[in-house]
Amino acid sequence: MERRSFVGASLSAAMAATISRATAAAETRYDYVIIGAGTGGLPAAIYASRRGAKVLLLDAAQDVGGTLHLANGQVSAGGTILQKAKGIVDSPDRHFDDVMRLSNGFANPDIVRLCVDNAPATINWLLENGLKPLGDHPVTGESAGRLGYATPRYLWGANAGRDILVVIRKELAPEVASGRVSIVLDARASNFITTPAGAVEGVRVVTSGGSAHDYYGRHIILATGCYAMNPDLFEQLIGAPAYVGGGYQTNRGDGLVMTTAIGGILRGAELHRPGSGSILTTDQWPGRAYARFNTTVQDRQPWEIYVNNAGQRFVREDEPSTNARELKILEQQNLRYAIVFDETILSESPVGVPGWDRDRLRSHFNTHRMFLAAATIEELARKANLDPKGLADTVKSYNTGQKARKDAFGREHMPRPISKGPFYAIIHHSHSATSSVGVVVDKELRVTRADGSVIPNLYAIGEVLGSGVTLGNAFTPGMMLTPALAFGKLLGETLSVG
Repeated sequence: MERRSFVGASLSAAMAATISRATAAAETRYDYVIIGAGTGGLPAAIYASRRGAKVLLLDAAQDVGGTLHLANGQVSAGGTILQKAKGIVDSPDRHFDDVMRLSNGFANPDIVRLCVDNAPATINWLLENGLKPLGDHPVTGESAGRLGYATPRYLWGANAGRDILVVIRKELAPEVASGRVSIVLDARASNFITTPAGAVEGVRVVTSGGSAHDYYGRHIILATGCYAMNPDLFEQLIGAPAYVGGGYQTNRGDGLVMTTAIGGILRGAELHRPGSGSILTTDQWPGRAYARFNTTVQDRQPWEIYVNNAGQRFVREDEPSTNARELKILEQQNLRYAIVFDETILSESPVGVPGWDRDRLRSHFNTHRMFLAAATIEELARKANLDPKGLADTVKSYNTGQKARKDAFGREHMPRPISKGPFYAIIHHSHSATSSVGVVVDKELRVTRADGSVIPNLYAIGEVLGSGVTLGNAFTPGMMLTPALAFGKLLGETLSVG
């Protein structure tokens, strides 16, 4: 295997030396083979090594860390040393109750229970080894339009996920230097190696140079992350395009494909949480978010109406709950909607795009493909790829309700009708950097088949489990990174060695 396939530019010299020796040990059997050197895989390697285990860390990227390079670094736990120092009384039981409430009851209770029970020790490990939260932390995570925890337990550092990665690199270094942890980078897992009885005994990886290598282990931990950077798989799983490619480069769903190939199953498509959407740079997907119309009613009450591709309203635009509005967006074709208004609203309302003035907003209509203007409602609909009759009927109905102060959706804030041309539409596409679909595991994080039987020797942690398993269909503070960190640490501490 090419030497460059193993040596990440930001790794220490000691790590690089250990990594380069992995070529000579390609057929060696390890106690742990961990596929994914990110949020979950790194703690697993550290804690397994501390128990004397021989560990192999594999990653498709050129450096360890995974999504910690991009993540906000937000974690939560009930009963941390930070809470105790500030006189905050909390417990895993309280954390569990809050998660199930905030997730609308859709988070998996077994997985949530396992997480909250192991979260305090995990977060304390980071705090005791240098993670410095912002000064006013922990907080509840409540924000405009979103509920938070009943008890402050949510925290992050000034440098987001990178602050966690700094701590973990420091903790990993002596384990690599000891020779117990080997790291292979630029090695994308392609398939599991199984026994005739169906147990997983290893994994095949392929480097960017095309060379393939097999690695064997007593325990195989799948920590490959999500599928946000695989547009085809995303659309196959969710039923809508991956509009924005904003995830970590290696989040291509390899773990999901590999697992289903040996009988594992997936769950969580119904828990996709799309967000309120963005104005995109292009209609060629995936693209980038260009701007965002402010739909948070606590910041700006809506003057406009929101319509789907049929030209029909689908939500009370001034609904206070962001989650409730997002769930309505989830029901719309291709997660696409238009924000429609007229000249009076454009002239009188607070500018809807944060940081823009009215002149800048005006300059975008019919010069940017997501900003449309027309003399009539029907012409606007055709330009915006909406149903003309549907939109005309919707505007007429809205204006009737606005005049009578009795809206069909119960909307209260309706300062102006939509009646004076020209008419305008701004197209929003809903997207998310998280991946709700994931591999099914049992209470011990063992991957299972459709009949509930365990695939021997195979475990899964991190976002390969699907964000829905701990978030439900809502925003649940800290319940993305925390489970990955806690479950990695747990498996590193508990699986058999030697």
